[in-house]
Amino acid sequence: MKKKIYILRVVVWCVLVSFACTSCSDWLDVKPKTEEEAESMFSTEEGFKSALAGAYIALCEPDLYGKELTFGMLGVLGQEWSGKEGPVSVSQSAYNNFLYYRYEEVVTKPIVEAVWKKMYKTIANVNTLIEYTDLKRDVLTGNNYEIIKGEAIALRAFIHFDLLRLYADCNFADSVSAIPYVKSSKPAITPQSSTSEVVRLLVEDLDDALELLEKDPIFTGQDVSGVDNGYLVNRNFHLNYYAVQGLKARIYAYAGKMQEAYNAAKIVIEAQENSGVCPWVNKNDVNATNTALRDRTFSSEHLFALNTTKLIDNIKGYFKETLSPLKSRIAPKDAADCLFVTGDYRGLFFESDNGAENVLSKFWQMDNQIVGGETVRPKRDRMPVLRISEMYYIAAEYLKAVDAPEALNMLNIVREYRGLVEKLIDVNPIAIQNEILKEYQREFLGEGQLFYYHKRLGTKNIATANAKYTLPMPDDEIDLGQRN
Repeated sequence: MKKKIYILRVVVWCVLVSFACTSCSDWLDVKPKTEEEAESMFSTEEGFKSALAGAYIALCEPDLYGKELTFGMLGVLGQEWSGKEGPVSVSQSAYNNFLYYRYEEVVTKPIVEAVWKKMYKTIANVNTLIEYTDLKRDVLTGNNYEIIKGEAIALRAFIHFDLLRLYADCNFADSVSAIPYVKSSKPAITPQSSTSEVVRLLVEDLDDALELLEKDPIFTGQDVSGVDNGYLVNRNFHLNYYAVQGLKARIYAYAGKMQEAYNAAKIVIEAQENSGVCPWVNKNDVNATNTALRDRTFSSEHLFALNTTKLIDNIKGYFKETLSPLKSRIAPKDAADCLFVTGDYRGLFFESDNGAENVLSKFWQMDNQIVGGETVRPKRDRMPVLRISEMYYIAAEYLKAVDAPEALNMLNIVREYRGLVEKLIDVNPIAIQNEILKEYQREFLGEGQLFYYHKRLGTKNIATANAKYTLPMPDDEIDLGQRN
């Protein structure tokens, strides 16, 4: 029975009751336990769309990017919470243990294991989808074969990459085993690859995805507002062409290949500058007089975000409806050494709630508002996964050693669009890297990226904690899969 927990079975598929690209609601679980059921699911184009969207939905669960891989476990491991503003609440016993990297405790181990199991289960589902795009290509119309298959291959890489960053040491020696890179849905034990081999497979998948996604309307500029019942709109809720380039930049940066990371990041930056891809957030959307309508996550800048419709439930007890919210370790404002200086738009999103001050309100989910007699829906239900700003930070990190003034320019561009008028002028590479760290602390608060930043740079101590960056694989995976 233990084998049923493996990364090796084709299991739960989430299927639309009525497909709507702009929302991830109204889904049911369907379990195609046989090849006949899978054949039925993929006999129509709607089945393919449903299966792909189901994979995105799986990533929105609280065990994954709906909580633990963003503001929850990863936020604690990155030492984003506690410190000057108060410790992680004692009621969150798991998080108190994560604060000191105690992965094997009875309250932390189930969280760590759930991430592994659910990520690989999603990979198995995605692999089935990829296989059927060729088996049933004739049911896919227009450019949907290229777009659906391209997204699915990119999703496989995206999930594997975060598994690599979590469960493998940041060691690129070929002799060091990392994680299994699973490219088949068939039940079979996939051997572990080294970290460098996983990176090679990641880039291989992303290059294949990019070739297919040259049909993506975000890349071609095609007007798809009335095409295919709106399936191809809102591309930032999908791993679109430029999100894949951004992911490629992130992967190369993690691998220490900063020239390649810069090349990929520059493609995205130039697309923003020349084609208006992922434009900087409008100041009026951030500073809206009606605070309920403020764009709290700077949604126009998302290369890729998850449409997390249950985010309002996920943040309860952490940033809402609690006397002990997670509080920023670094005082967000009104302190000598604070996170946000006066004028920084990001500092707006700390408010009072339930008697607590300086509560992060980035993920607060506001209700619809009536404006001019019309109903306006706030920009909510978004969990940022890849931002345009990260491309500028990656570019700056590469340029600091080869063109320090241009590295500062990259950082100053982001700062300008965050409301900061003072320019950075210190061209010392160490000073530039320190500023990049500060930007990661500000920009990605609650999004899980700070832990990964410290891991790839090999930070020995985050805040006052001795960091342990490699999470343990599930016991059953080690025993049955004979993992190292």
